[in-house]
Amino acid sequence: MKKLNKILKIVFIIFILILIICGVNSGICAYKWQTLAKSMIVNNPSIVYDTDENIIATLGSERNQKNISLSKLPEYLPNAYIAIEDQRFYKHSGVDLKRTTAAIFTYIFKHTDSSFGGSTITQQLVKNLTGDNSSTISRKTNEWIRAFELEFALSKKDILETYLNIIYVGPNIYGVEMGSQYYFSKNASELSLAESAFLAGINNSPNSYNPFGEKDNKEKIYNRTKTVLNKMHELKYIDETNYQNALKELDNGLSFKKGNIKNNNKGIYSYHTDALISELISDISKKENISKNFATNYLYMSGSKIYSTQNSSIQKQIEKTFNNGRYLINSKNDTKTTSQAAMIIIDQSTGYVVGCVGGLGNKTISRGFNRATQAIRQTGSASKPLAVLVPAISKRIITPSTIIDDTLTTFENGTKDGYSPINYNNYLGNITVRKAVETSQNIPFVKIMEKITPKTSIKYMKKMGITTLTKKDNNLNLALGGLDKGISPLEMASAYATIANNGIYIEPIFFTKVENYNGDIFITNKQKHKKVFSPSVAFVIKKLLIQPVIGNNGTATYCRINNIETAAKTGTTNDNFDRWLCGFTPYYTAVSWYGFDMSETIDFNGKNPAGLMWAEVMKNIHYNLKSANFERPILGVEEVTICPKSGLLANKTCKNTYKEYFVSGTAPKKYCDLH
Repeated sequence: MKKLNKILKIVFIIFILILIICGVNSGICAYKWQTLAKSMIVNNPSIVYDTDENIIATLGSERNQKNISLSKLPEYLPNAYIAIEDQRFYKHSGVDLKRTTAAIFTYIFKHTDSSFGGSTITQQLVKNLTGDNSSTISRKTNEWIRAFELEFALSKKDILETYLNIIYVGPNIYGVEMGSQYYFSKNASELSLAESAFLAGINNSPNSYNPFGEKDNKEKIYNRTKTVLNKMHELKYIDETNYQNALKELDNGLSFKKGNIKNNNKGIYSYHTDALISELISDISKKENISKNFATNYLYMSGSKIYSTQNSSIQKQIEKTFNNGRYLINSKNDTKTTSQAAMIIIDQSTGYVVGCVGGLGNKTISRGFNRATQAIRQTGSASKPLAVLVPAISKRIITPSTIIDDTLTTFENGTKDGYSPINYNNYLGNITVRKAVETSQNIPFVKIMEKITPKTSIKYMKKMGITTLTKKDNNLNLALGGLDKGISPLEMASAYATIANNGIYIEPIFFTKVENYNGDIFITNKQKHKKVFSPSVAFVIKKLLIQPVIGNNGTATYCRINNIETAAKTGTTNDNFDRWLCGFTPYYTAVSWYGFDMSETIDFNGKNPAGLMWAEVMKNIHYNLKSANFERPILGVEEVTICPKSGLLANKTCKNTYKEYFVSGTAPKKYCDLH
């Protein structure tokens, strides 16, 4: 018996603890919801600032809306809404138990839809704030809970005023003030009783009662408006005299006069701001454990200050290059389709995305497909530094002067017929790794990949921020960018920025922080930092990647920037479907991609349009910057003179010798034995 009592006590204690935990969690959720709701009743657009704190976007200003206080409205206007939408508004605590019980009863016994009906003004406000219109039991239950919580957080006046300011009343028209302007060309404070009844009456389906539509809605408008007036009279919100006068006005026909509402802001922001919005919605959704619709509404209604990483002078330079039309070519398969392009520029020291464009030509739609962040494309040779050089030099499998035989080779690669990659250029025989980088030879990189293994390569690439690799990429094709899915320009840029940032990966971001309307920090963008390889490895790779720019046969000689050391790597995929240029300076990392959305061969006069665009933008943004070279680490790097034929230390008889950099301890110890 004593043992049983002890067990019961333990069970009771556990039960109490569960109740406490649930209560605490409920309290936290309620507090979060109330805090968000209080911010959103401001009902003002959020402002986006660039790195110089200039305003670059006003999120939500594309909505035609204008706040008006309850005190400035004729008393019968809010009363019209209460009468037709929620006659016990001042008596309930968020949920009208009488209507809700009746609605649930109808649902259970008459098998109507699961929306339950019975929504109070408070519940409708919850729905407008959260953006959740789904017809599910769980959604309705959450709506009831939030409505109760909202009544604790806000006064009836605040709830009603906010509701009247944010409801949808017509085509991109929100709130009674702008609705009054749209339907009657007057302020809401000037509306007659009959006009107010019309506005309240259309609340259930504004577009169905639009007097300016193609359909003749006169009878429908008359009946609905009269229903509202009858309800107001029944509930004694209006007396007999006012009721009869309003009916007379309605019988004579309401004087609709379409207002001249102009809103030049169609929400067409820069591609950078588009990416910022997507990133921020995702972050808010995760932080507050809310839906993305709710997070979007928060952005558009909370009057927040958003601090973007956009450097507007850089952004404008990319847009200027992308909009000038020189890089547009028509598809051979579809006359309505043209080529496309994308570019990302990152400040590698901070991870801030300072510039971003995701399409060619003038931007005409809001938050459309952003190729800079969303396009997953094959990379070709552009991924050689990431997939091959970084792991191979980090693990001391090769050095810049390692000699590799560049001749046609068949590799096993786990297939019956083997893997026989070809060079796009001539086969050069025994060459150094530096020479292979300069002319982007293929065979040497596959041979190196065979030594380091694709599995090791994938580990390094993932550490540099690449998320789209799959199990199918675990093969030698990885060396040449033959991928299962591909990589986005943003992730290519973040990986190259890891090299530029001395081996430290910093997660790329489009905003730094968000302040709410009170000036308090709402969210801070915390970046991931990870050391992937040493500064000495990074420096050696930087010096290798200047070779395509400075080499006599370099693939990116047009990317040279006066007095600023520049690293660059080109990329071309099979059938010339995708063209890339990935590179960096001591200041910025930039990646550009060029191709067609539906892959087809690019014919741009034999040139690399991605490279030309990269060079044009980067030369312009570096024009007034100080001369700069890649900084050599104090420790971990050694410099020796090399013979390009043997890859060994040069002796007095060697020709065309050059200075080469090595991670300490990896430089050759022997002198050239060929001369």
